[in-house]
Amino acid sequence: MALLGRLGRRLLPLAAVLVAVASLVLARPAAAVPATQAPQAYILVDADNGCIRAAKDEHQSLLTASTVKLLTAITALERLPLDSTVPVSARAANQPAMKINMHEGEVWKLDDAIHSMLIVSANDAAYAIAERTGGSVEQFAKLANVTAKQLGATETNFADPAGLDDRNAYAGGSHMSAYGLAVVARNALAIPEIANAAKTLDYDFTDPTGAGRHLRNHNDGFLTTYAGATGLKTGYTKAASRTLVTSATRDGRTMIAVVMGTWDDTGWAGSLLDQGFTTPAGARCSGAQVPPVRAVTADTRDQAFAGLPPVLGTPSLGGAGAVAAVAETTATSSTTTPKTKTKATTSAKASGAKHSNAATIDAQAVSVEKAATQPGSSGLSLGTIFSVWNFVLVVFLVLLALFLLRRRAVRRQRVRRMARQKHMEEVRRRRMIDLVEPSDRASHVRVVPRRARSRGR
Repeated sequence: MALLGRLGRRLLPLAAVLVAVASLVLARPAAAVPATQAPQAYILVDADNGCIRAAKDEHQSLLTASTVKLLTAITALERLPLDSTVPVSARAANQPAMKINMHEGEVWKLDDAIHSMLIVSANDAAYAIAERTGGSVEQFAKLANVTAKQLGATETNFADPAGLDDRNAYAGGSHMSAYGLAVVARNALAIPEIANAAKTLDYDFTDPTGAGRHLRNHNDGFLTTYAGATGLKTGYTKAASRTLVTSATRDGRTMIAVVMGTWDDTGWAGSLLDQGFTTPAGARCSGAQVPPVRAVTADTRDQAFAGLPPVLGTPSLGGAGAVAAVAETTATSSTTTPKTKTKATTSAKASGAKHSNAATIDAQAVSVEKAATQPGSSGLSLGTIFSVWNFVLVVFLVLLALFLLRRRAVRRQRVRRMARQKHMEEVRRRRMIDLVEPSDRASHVRVVPRRARSRGR
């Protein structure tokens, strides 16, 4: 026993060393919390399963600054194909910096406007996109609030499409919670047109005047320093302070971090993302979750329509594409004055061969719309398609009603037949037959009562 005791005392330090080494190897390093100004609100979401890994005041509605442009982009792309054009009004062109210097009367490609809005946070591009989508900023705000509600972005009061919140902002600016921004960010990552633009460091294109443009992402500080960074959007105003919506992907896992109201937005976002990646892969979500992705773009719906039979689409532009082109023509004509149209045509000619054909494409769309309304036309507008489905639904309901009425009549007939059978069985049991005789008034035979015989006879 003494020998075993001495051996145990000698092995005890070695065991302690082995346990310490194993703990260092197996333990994951804890994410360091920045010793800077804490955000007013933040949230960390696992984008793969929607699990909320960390949060602080995530449901508090705050000014968003330019991070709300993610919702602006989703709202627009849900209603407009990416190959749409965007006319620039005086209101859009007069928005303050940051801006891409759009000029009244120009007609931009929606793709270039989206990149300008997300990469350099162009306020004039945000307003032009909003007016193109909703017809006016006021109507677009209503559409964006509807989209936010459908996505599940609670505590959202969308007003200004650019995120402005000064005295020139529409309705005092947009308010969202960190939770709502995380929901929007998760949907934005599922839309390639937004996700690709948000992670692009440098973007070159030709504007409507034919001039070459080069954009450098305002979020380059995060995109170039954080391993696996994929976006998404910066924001700053004096009233909102700094806000940042970030995302990163490592080893096939994607995390989303939203921080609001701190000057050290990049530091806190990186710390939250580190905390998310230190969680074991495949860890179950024991807490709250954000809703699943629900955004559907106009191009996605266009592809769905393209797979339908020809009778439900148009041979020339392809179903939903024709509808989108008609909608584009209508919105352009409603937001552009005759003088603006002349300027737009001049600038479009200078932007290249493809851009100079925008008016021709719009004219074709109008022709498709007119042809769809004429008898014998093979092309159908979206409203006509819905009318067909409504007609089919009405016919189905009528047939269902007739079936139910027929079934009820059969049941009543069966009840009457069973009652007659029961009555006949009762007559046979009593060995008698009920006779129905004509009334006395209808008979020609007179019934004479029989005389009683006298007792004397």
